[in-house]
Amino acid sequence: MVDPILELEVHLASASELQDKIETINTLALKLRYRDVSRAISLTKQVQQLEAGEAASDPIYIHGLAESLRNLGALHTQVGEYEEALRVLLEALALYERIEDRHDRITVYGQIGAVYLYLSSFVNALQYTLKGLELARLAEERELEGALLNNLATIYILRQEHSRALPYLLKTLQIAETAGDLRTQAEALDNICNVYCRLESPVEALAAGQKSLELYRALGEMQGEAEVLNTLGTVYQANQEFSRAQECYSGALALSRKIALRYETIGSLLHIASVNADQNHNEQALHTLKQALELAEEIGAKGRLVEVHQSLSSVYNKAGQFQRALFHYESFHQIKEQVFNDEAETRLKNLEVVYQVEAARREAEIEQLKNVELKQEIHERYQAQQALLAANQQLQREIEEREQLICDLNAFAHMVAHDLKTPLQSLAILSFMLESVLMKLEGADEALNLTGQIRQTGQKANSIIMELLTLASLRSQEVEPTELKMDAILTEAVKRVGFLLEGSGAHLTMAEDWPVVSGHGPWVEEVWVNLISNAVRYGGKPPVVEVGGQALPGGMARFWVRDNGIGIAPEDQGKLFQDFSRLNTTRAAGHGLGLSIVRRIVEKLGGEVGVVSSGVPGEGSEFWFTLPRG
Repeated sequence: MVDPILELEVHLASASELQDKIETINTLALKLRYRDVSRAISLTKQVQQLEAGEAASDPIYIHGLAESLRNLGALHTQVGEYEEALRVLLEALALYERIEDRHDRITVYGQIGAVYLYLSSFVNALQYTLKGLELARLAEERELEGALLNNLATIYILRQEHSRALPYLLKTLQIAETAGDLRTQAEALDNICNVYCRLESPVEALAAGQKSLELYRALGEMQGEAEVLNTLGTVYQANQEFSRAQECYSGALALSRKIALRYETIGSLLHIASVNADQNHNEQALHTLKQALELAEEIGAKGRLVEVHQSLSSVYNKAGQFQRALFHYESFHQIKEQVFNDEAETRLKNLEVVYQVEAARREAEIEQLKNVELKQEIHERYQAQQALLAANQQLQREIEEREQLICDLNAFAHMVAHDLKTPLQSLAILSFMLESVLMKLEGADEALNLTGQIRQTGQKANSIIMELLTLASLRSQEVEPTELKMDAILTEAVKRVGFLLEGSGAHLTMAEDWPVVSGHGPWVEEVWVNLISNAVRYGGKPPVVEVGGQALPGGMARFWVRDNGIGIAPEDQGKLFQDFSRLNTTRAAGHGLGLSIVRRIVEKLGGEVGVVSSGVPGEGSEFWFTLPRG
C-alpha cells in the first residue's frame, strides 16, 4: 500500500499550477501534523513565499492562502507557540473577511478563542467565541455552532463553573449527534467526563470518557486521545484507583510527547506528580513538577504556570521545606495576579472598541437620513421602520450578550477574590510558624516585630478582599426588604467593632428609641460597622461617637453617626462616597471602599447618604443615611 504522505510529496514536486501547489501543501501539512510537526510548519510557511503574480487578487488564491494561515495557527498552537498562533490566525481572519467567507471566519473565531484559553485570557476567549456563535446562528451553521458551544463550555470549566458548563455540553452533543460530527461528539464527551468528575458523578464520568476515547481512536486523533486519557485519569484518581490513573496519565504523556503537544504534556506531568503526592512519593512528585515548570516557562502558558507553582508549593510544604514552599506560593500568587490585571486592561479596551463601533454606526444612520429626498418620504419611512426594527433586534441581542459577558466577568472577579484568600491564609500560617521559631531564640525582638507587621499586612489585605467581595455581591444580589429592629442590628454592629472601640478608648452613646424602617438586616449592619469604624479612626483623642435616628416627614427615617474629629473641608465632601477615594492618606486606615459600600447599600435599599461638616478641627463630622419607614 502506497503511503499517502509520500504520494503527496511526489505530487508537490511535480505540481506547476499555483492553486495545485497550495492545496497540496495544505493537505500534506495536515497529514504531517502528528508525524513531523516541524516539517508541517515549514511546509505551510512556503505558501506565503509563493509568487502569486496576477492571481494575487483571485478569491480562490486568497482562500488557499487563508487556509494555510489557519493551518499554521493550529500547528503553532499544537507546539505551544501561542503568540505566533494568534498573529497568523488574525491574518487568516482578515483574508476570510476580505472574500466574505463566513463559514471559515466562524472556524477561525473558534480557533482564536481556543488560543486565548491556553493563555488564560478568559475575556478575549469569551469575546471571540461569542462572535463565532452569533455568526454560526445567523448562517444556520449547526455543526460549527455545536463546536463553539463546546468551546464556551470549556471556558466555564477552566473557571471551575462546572454546573454552568453542563447545559452547553449536552446541547453540543445533541447537535453533533444529529449532524454525525464525530470529532465534536468526542470533544463534548471529554468535557462531559471532566464536568461529571468535578460534580462527583464517577459512573457518568467514566461512561462519557470511555465513549470519547473510542471516538478519538476511531478518528486517529492522537491529540484528542491524549486529552481524554488525562481526563479519565482524574476520574480514577478521584476514586483512589491510583494505578489505573497513572496508566492513563502515562499514556497521555507518551502521546503528547510523540506529537509535540506541549500544553497537554504539562498537564500529564502535573497529573502524574499529583498521584505521586497523594501516595506521599514527594521526591518523584518534585522531579516531575520541575519538568513541567521548565516546559511551562518555555511556552509562556500562564494558566499552566499557576498550576505548577501551586503544586510545587503544596509538595514542598508536605516535605517540610517551607522556604521553597513559600517561594512557589508567592510565584503562584504573582502570576495569577498578572492574569487578572491583564483581564482588567483587556476589558477596558474591549469596551472602548464597542463604544467606537456603536458611535460610527449612529453617525452613518444620521447621515443616511439627511440624504433622504422628500418625494421618497413614504417609501423611505417604511424602509427606515424596517431598518429600525432590525437594528433594535440586533441591539437587543448585543445587550443580552454584553449583559451575559458582564455577568461572566463579575463571576470571574468574584472567583479571583476568593482565590486570593488562600495565599493570605498561608501567609498567616507561615508568619505564625516563623514567630514560634523566633520566640525560642534570644535577641530576636526585631525579627518578632517584623513578623507582627507581616501578620498586620495580611489582615489588611484580607480586609480589602472582603470589601471587594461585598461590592461584588451588591451588584448581583437582589433582596426583599423587611421590617428592621434597628436596636438589635446596631448591637451586632457594635460587637463587630468592639476591639476598635476598646483599643482607642472611645466613648460611644446610642439613642434608646429608633424609628421603624424596612431594608435588609445584614446590609444595614454593614453600614453601621463602616460609619462607626470611621468615626473612631478619625475622631478626637479619645474619640467621642454619638449614634441616633429620627423619623422624617414623607415616609423616610434619618440615621446618623457624629464624631469629634478634625472634620472634612467642604470641597472634599463630594469625593467621600466614590470608589477608592481617601482624603487623608497619611491617616487613612481603610482602602477607599468603605463609604462606597455604604452608598451602594443605602441607594439599593431606596435611601440616600451624606455628610455634614464645617471642616473646623474639633467640631467633627456627621455622616447620615436615610431608609424608607416600615
